Amino acid sequence: MQADISSTLAADEERVRALVNWIETNVGGEVVAVDRHGRWRPAWFVDVKIGTEQKQLYVRGARQVSNGLAVLEQEYAIHRLLEAGGVKVAHVYGKIPEADAYVMDKIPGRHDLRHAASEEDREAVRRQLAREIAKMHKLDIAQFLEAGLPCPEHPLDITLAYFNVAQKYPRPARFPDPRHAFLVNWVKRNARPTRTTARFTACDAGQFMYDGPVLTAMLDFEYAMLGDPLQDLAILRRRTTYEPMGDIPSLLRMYEQEMGERIDLDGLRFQTVINATAAVMGGKAVLESYLNDPTDDGDYVQYLNWVCNSTKQGYEGVAEVTGYPMPELTVPDPVTTLARDALAAAGATVRGLDHSTSFQEYRRRTLRDNLRYMERVAAYGGQFSETYLADAAGILGQRPRDVAEADRLLEAYVLAAGPEEDERLFAVLCADAMRRCLLLAIPGSTYYDGLTKPVQPLTELERPVAAARDAADGR
Repeated sequence: MQADISSTLAADEERVRALVNWIETNVGGEVVAVDRHGRWRPAWFVDVKIGTEQKQLYVRGARQVSNGLAVLEQEYAIHRLLEAGGVKVAHVYGKIPEADAYVMDKIPGRHDLRHAASEEDREAVRRQLAREIAKMHKLDIAQFLEAGLPCPEHPLDITLAYFNVAQKYPRPARFPDPRHAFLVNWVKRNARPTRTTARFTACDAGQFMYDGPVLTAMLDFEYAMLGDPLQDLAILRRRTTYEPMGDIPSLLRMYEQEMGERIDLDGLRFQTVINATAAVMGGKAVLESYLNDPTDDGDYVQYLNWVCNSTKQGYEGVAEVTGYPMPELTVPDPVTTLARDALAAAGATVRGLDHSTSFQEYRRRTLRDNLRYMERVAAYGGQFSETYLADAAGILGQRPRDVAEADRLLEAYVLAAGPEEDERLFAVLCADAMRRCLLLAIPGSTYYDGLTKPVQPLTELERPVAAARDAADGR
């Protein structure tokens, strides 16, 4: 093997040998380079020389920090079925059992529409995105049943498909979480059926690559399941806050045109809460797994972002459905603590670390993000904690000793409370969820907008319907 594998970790070497051997045997040619992808999930870019041509492949590995349920074998089977069904996905070559990974073509282009060359390119890609999502939702589910995907039968279970799956994730025992407990209770009490037949859903929709005006492939089907297509539309609302897809109401109109049917907007509002609440379960399972056994390629700040960002969006969804006012937060002036110099010294060390490969740069970035988060905790955490303890005392009738005790006592209170206390609990817990987001809101970071701005409202999508109704009534 002559491949350059200098950017792989020592722990990767056995897997890299396995993937090189598999590719040279099953795809052909000679592997000339292997580059570990700069992210928390194991994956590799592979260059293969076949005669005078060079082919670029992508090898997607199984999670090391697991949510307890995601299975690579099922993801691989779904990917192949989508390719056979005409959905734009990367061509898959096969699975490498020894590396717990599967091989596909590397997709040309990039993934963030903010970088589109023109507004015309952006709109062309958005139209294709709506078309591909609709295409997935129209697929015959029989093939997915044969592949082992369970099918919810009762209408409410179809609505709650992702939520019910997420409840099977390992339950984090490290930290009580009254913010999430409130959302779970609210979903269980208020969810309603929206359809009687299940469809294929990506469940983490909106991930794609594009090149100029062309959407080159849809990505990432590890959460795919049979359920309510509104799950995918809800994630579009949530994902666009950190992977911008432009105006969501107009994107949903394109989807309606491709499907030939109207979206149940009230159902979508409910599904936004359901989807966000389920996403918190998955994020907490990953975060707990990581903290119980930290790996040297984990990304703590990203995992925490998944939990906090989704929690905030769950509360925004509840406010949208109920009319509860969102809290108005006042950000205090930052304070200087004894951690200042130590954090500055650590930052200098991080800046000097090797970042000559994509994976080394990824590891340097995760350390930098940890330090930037710690700087914000030092500057604002004490004041935010004092506010939370005072708010908790207003609910509990006693002031907790610290944030951990407040979380424990409030979670118990939430679990015992009836719906008549929802609005009061919403105000306190939503405000705390938003403060936790502000601690993570590092300027320039991927999740900044999602942590600081609300999901896009659906009011613009309602206006054409209202105008048509008024015209029919002669108004």
